[in-house]
Amino acid sequence: VELDQFKVTLNAYREPLQEVRIHFDLANKEQRIQELEREMEDPGFWDDPVVSQKKMKELKSMKDDVATYASLKTEFEDIETLICLLYTSPSPR
Repeated sequence: VELDQFKVTLNAYREPLQEVRIHFDLANKEQRIQELEREMEDPGFWDDPVVSQKKMKELKSMKDDVATYASLKTEFEDIETLICLLYTSPSPR
């Protein structure tokens, strides 16, 4: 019975987790991260320290957002897997 309640509670977080991804526009941030990383490979990227510093801050901020979401999603999936394992494991005697 407790596992059923955990499963119901966990499922209640599935949609809000997806909404976080959408709200923080993580798909576009992931794309922008790739663009900035490609720009950094250009030999002239560091020629203007002010611009390059600004882009580095932008990159770090976006990477932090994406990493935070990825961590939340991983934790959600780990809990989901644990509940499934507990459902399928034999009952102790």
